[in-house]
Amino acid sequence: MGISSWQAESITTKVEKPTPPPPPRGDQDVRDFLEAHCGALVILSEDGLFIKTMRAGVLRALQIKRDCVGAFRDPATALSGIRDQARANVPVLILVDRILAGKPTTEFIRTVKTQYPLLKLIVLTYETTKDSLSLLFEIGADHVVTKPVSVDTLIEKMAGVIKPQSKISQLVQNARVHLEHGEFDKVFGLCEAILAMKQQSPIALMLRGEAFMKNGNKEEAIEEFEKAHKASPLYLEPLKKLADVHRDGNVEQFLTYMLRLDSISPLNVERKCEIGNCYIRKHEPDNAKEFFDKAIACAQEEAKRYLCTIISDMAHAMLEVSPEQSEKYFSQYLDAKGDELSKDDIVAFNSRGIAMRKQGKWREAVENYETALKIDPEDIRLLYNYALAYADGEQHKKAIDLYERVLHKDPEFHLRAAVVSYNIANSYYHVKDIKNAKLYINTALEIDPDHASSKRLLVRIFEASPRNPVRV
Repeated sequence: MGISSWQAESITTKVEKPTPPPPPRGDQDVRDFLEAHCGALVILSEDGLFIKTMRAGVLRALQIKRDCVGAFRDPATALSGIRDQARANVPVLILVDRILAGKPTTEFIRTVKTQYPLLKLIVLTYETTKDSLSLLFEIGADHVVTKPVSVDTLIEKMAGVIKPQSKISQLVQNARVHLEHGEFDKVFGLCEAILAMKQQSPIALMLRGEAFMKNGNKEEAIEEFEKAHKASPLYLEPLKKLADVHRDGNVEQFLTYMLRLDSISPLNVERKCEIGNCYIRKHEPDNAKEFFDKAIACAQEEAKRYLCTIISDMAHAMLEVSPEQSEKYFSQYLDAKGDELSKDDIVAFNSRGIAMRKQGKWREAVENYETALKIDPEDIRLLYNYALAYADGEQHKKAIDLYERVLHKDPEFHLRAAVVSYNIANSYYHVKDIKNAKLYINTALEIDPDHASSKRLLVRIFEASPRNPVRV
């Protein structure tokens, strides 16, 4: 193909030569955690590139000299490593993929946060729907990060988990430490400080309730949990505590809280089964069947999401080495999504189009991008790659129309990489618009003076306008 492929989603910043970017926020907090406090970074992932980035990119960016990263591919082995660190009183930050070997890491996350509630845990996922986020936070995630993620952004997220920036968050973190150590008077004191700063703070009321419960004051605990729920009806923790309190007692109360939890976080399969069993205890088989059926449907939908994730990973892995197979995988992914395609699937469409273009199938790529633009007509990545597909087919006028739509939405889009300005210049050259061809090829060479394709195009533009030399 005559025109280079370029995925717009892979470029996050435009070239800025005058001043280097400022250092990422919070890197000192992460550096202190790993060096001054001899902390450990535990990674549970099959993503070799991500692990390599963490070992090299993050540690180099933070200038960490000690080996403080433990990478695992198996949840049981990772849990064993975490136990060893916990026994040695080493502070631990855990990064865990949402999907591992095609299965969710839900049980691993739940186990870690149950056994070691003070450890910090970040979940890495490709999925960011409201319901999936609710489930991840419910089972104990301190933060959720969407892949792909830059090193700077990840360090910032790690810092936010290690050392919360707000005063209330710091007090909450301290209160949790004292709660874990059974220092209830200190917990109550910190909660009073939080409530003085924010009246009816649900997290402070929750902490008071947990302190009362651990101290054997069940009625006072229930009262605090009720206050926390009233202060924030969508906050899951008070409802979970209230349900637990009534689990072996008042069936109606227990069911009421479980149904509220289900309405807020509907992807919890185990809870749906528990609600069904609760209806069995009440001798209401029809209601029990309704929730058992919902549990099955939810589990099937979850399995479908995991399948799509696996296929997507395969497709991206094959994109450079086997575009034909990559295209097939992306098509399987999109077929599996069926009528549930959304803006979250634009990356798959974009990548499938690139796989098609790598095979010279520009017409199929055009059709692919047209389908994707029905989902999100404003996505400039799609518009740009749509233009490239037309350019591959020597349909440069159509390509220029699309480039101009992109530049109308983002006037600095062509500054993101030399190849972008080159591609635009190339289409202008082919429609004999030498003026604009000069403009964009000069920009390409300003961004990268050694860009070979731009140098060659510059010569052709110069030959097309001998009386109007091109600035080199």
